[in-house]
Amino acid sequence: MDALAVLTLSGGPTVFVARADIFKKRPVRDILFFLKILPINRIRDGVDSLKENDVITMKCIDCLRDKVPFCILPEGTHRTQHSLLPLRKGIARIALGTYEVVKDEMPVYIVPVGLEYEDFYRYRSTLLVNTGKPIVLQDFIREHEDLDAQQQMRQLLLLLEERMKETIVYIPSGKDYAARWEKANMELSKDLPDDLSARQERLREESGKELSRKERRMAMHFRKWRVRKGISLQSLVYRRSLARVIGNVLLLILTLPIFLASAVLILPGLLIVSIFKKKMRDPAFRNSLRFVAYTVLNPVLLFPVCVGLAFVLPWWGCLAAYVLSFFATIPFYDWTNGVSNTVSDFKLLSSPPKEEQ
Repeated sequence: MDALAVLTLSGGPTVFVARADIFKKRPVRDILFFLKILPINRIRDGVDSLKENDVITMKCIDCLRDKVPFCILPEGTHRTQHSLLPLRKGIARIALGTYEVVKDEMPVYIVPVGLEYEDFYRYRSTLLVNTGKPIVLQDFIREHEDLDAQQQMRQLLLLLEERMKETIVYIPSGKDYAARWEKANMELSKDLPDDLSARQERLREESGKELSRKERRMAMHFRKWRVRKGISLQSLVYRRSLARVIGNVLLLILTLPIFLASAVLILPGLLIVSIFKKKMRDPAFRNSLRFVAYTVLNPVLLFPVCVGLAFVLPWWGCLAAYVLSFFATIPFYDWTNGVSNTVSDFKLLSSPPKEEQ
């Protein structure tokens, strides 16, 4: 899903890299190459395999010379935290290698991109794609020409890390991570970009300061209360009145037929998701599974069903159902999210935080 989010920025072809072990099977490799994804080896794949990265690096440099954007996820892995893992050297090698080839023939930019998910696990939640201040490689080299190649690489990674921190809600990993995250959530806005700015400002003010025992206790008490009661952050943000919650219940009842029809239209995709999601150890990948199931596999599996029904039902009805299946995930997940939000709103109304009682 991260890569698809980045594609919304470029508006054209973009070359990506992915871990080399998923390229082992020929059919998968052909599909990934077609999607402009190149393999890159990691140290865990064996020291000898790292030599193969030199060929990939040259291909990436060729892409950049042809002015085709190249995207790499510099942390090398992911985790569901609002933080930043140490950046790998791959992006610095490719950037500095590109400079050695093009010199001042054309400018080379490193554009930091931050992906801020409203919710890591909820399907169809809001995502903010935030671009930071680009690093102009030629300017960087001129400012650090007195350093050797290894020192330039380290300085480039440090600069990129600082630029990336500016594009996300950054909380240092450590024992206070959960407390700082909850503390940043105690006063939220209803708009994600404003929310990002507010959280960043608050976290910058507190950077370098260790949380007091009282602050840590209050934040964790707030978190335990919220999790125990099953109250979402969205409910705390919007603080809907009882009249509004009752109105939402009535709306859910009225739209129930639309939800049921949508469920039928995406039934093949739902079955695929239900079968495979339990086998996925990392729940963060389940949304990627849903996306593929509903946008690729569901239309393929539903097509012969619609063709068969055309013998007993009007052809135009089958065609309409097939076309609507491409959009059925929207009302289906909006309805299910509406149910969970309404339940959470009721819980908040019946059991507000203690300081409000």
